[in-house]
Amino acid sequence: MNDFNIILISAAFLLAALAIYVLYAIIMYQGGKGGNGNELQLSTKNILEQVKVLFDKGEYALVQLLATKYLDRVPSHQEVRKYLAKAYFKDSKFNNSIKHCLEILKKEPNSLDTRQLLGDCYIKKQMLGKAIKEYEAIFDYKSHDKVVVRTLAELYRDTEQLYSSISVYNILVELLENNDDIAAVQSILAELNEEIKDYPAAYEAYKTRLGIYPTDVETNQKLVELYIKLNNHQKAIETLLYMLSFVTDNKVLIWVYEHLVEFYVQTEEYEKAIEFSNKQLEVQGSDKFKIQQDIASFNLKLNNFDAGISILEDLVMMSQNGYEVTTELAQAYIDLKQFDKALEKYKALLDKATQKEAKDVRVAICDMYIKWAIYCVENEQFDESYKHLNEAVEYNPLNPEIYYQRALNNIAQKNYTTAVELIQRALEYDKFNDYHAKYLVTLAEAHHYLGNFFEEKKALNDLLRIDEKNPMGLYRSGLMYVAQHDTKSAEECFKRALEYDPDLIQAKYNLALLYESNNRDKAKALYMEVLEADPTFEEARNALADLASSEY
Repeated sequence: MNDFNIILISAAFLLAALAIYVLYAIIMYQGGKGGNGNELQLSTKNILEQVKVLFDKGEYALVQLLATKYLDRVPSHQEVRKYLAKAYFKDSKFNNSIKHCLEILKKEPNSLDTRQLLGDCYIKKQMLGKAIKEYEAIFDYKSHDKVVVRTLAELYRDTEQLYSSISVYNILVELLENNDDIAAVQSILAELNEEIKDYPAAYEAYKTRLGIYPTDVETNQKLVELYIKLNNHQKAIETLLYMLSFVTDNKVLIWVYEHLVEFYVQTEEYEKAIEFSNKQLEVQGSDKFKIQQDIASFNLKLNNFDAGISILEDLVMMSQNGYEVTTELAQAYIDLKQFDKALEKYKALLDKATQKEAKDVRVAICDMYIKWAIYCVENEQFDESYKHLNEAVEYNPLNPEIYYQRALNNIAQKNYTTAVELIQRALEYDKFNDYHAKYLVTLAEAHHYLGNFFEEKKALNDLLRIDEKNPMGLYRSGLMYVAQHDTKSAEECFKRALEYDPDLIQAKYNLALLYESNNRDKAKALYMEVLEADPTFEEARNALADLASSEY
């Protein structure tokens, strides 16, 4: 069998060689005759016919051989050269094709087919600038040729001339009749208009495509993404809900449900978020653990603590480590003021946490003890509060909030000297000045109660140096100026405090006190504003009554 194949190949090769020889002989014979009349015309006609037949049969190598030999003797024959240029193009010999195209265009600059072939050669060689120049010249004459218009649009797009590309694609749309072609171009137009941020035009392109294929999944997805860019969440939700009527692919269904849940979370419609999360649970391939964790979180935000905690407890049992879900469960217990249960979860997590996780858990336990201590102070359980703050030290001794809360406990019990020492320690541990403003306000307050007005002023100056718009710092500065009988400075401080926090009624009350001596109308107006904000503010009520009675 192999010998037979070899014989066939050899025979074909010999026949091809013979054909080339015969044709070449004709050329040489015709070209070698002494006459130049009918014989030369016959030669030209025969060669052109032979070249055309060979080209149509895809024999590009033979075309190149015969046409080249012929053009060596008759270089002016444009038609043979055109076939030669096309044969080189078909054979991916683009440089040779370009050379002959340029030669043709010297004599026939309006040969549009040649110019188009030249442009295609430049495209193949990625010489897109030159290709655009050729196609722009062709477009002037063939603006209704779909191939020319499409190629020019693509060239503009490939060279990021997006506005030009959009213009030409819009022309192409008008030339198309087939819905598939129109829809495909509309997708391109939508993407291009999104790139240049012409969102209304992108929207129209998507809508036009959907008018042809209303249930096209990819286009509906892109429309949703466009609505997100436009912050039109209502339209995005409507499109997503519409997609549920025809989407069957599980991956796309998950995508739809995830986006619906995300939108409802943003608008704090947690009931809806739970509804679509439950539907997502039914889709094969969905992350059921994460979805259930999200459902638990949504329930907690709705204060459905029993439902949320029940789900989280189940998830903790299901997971091997469960760091994230366990810390969320602990936080839920903290929100319920069930600190002992939160502590139990954290300690269980410490037994199986990684080194990094263990460090984070210890920080979380410290923060929990601080919140527990604050809760005890609110219920005037000072001994319990101290106990929990001491326990917090065991887990994160450098947490400045421990010492700040101890200071607040001491201020509540009028142990101002101890409070000052503790706040100074809190300031020392607050390495990144995260809480300096809060600590300095309290430090100034403690010094005020001790009568250390110099230290009080220093603390307030330090505060306003790092936060010149701090309302409490300005308010306490105003109180300090009142004690020094500097009413002008005090008034300025109270006004600035209210500028940055209009709801700071203590500043409003003290400003009213200043106005009693020189502007009773302003004082009354301010007292009334204080009582509107807090009807139980007895000092303001009494002051307003005194002003009213003193008028008679």
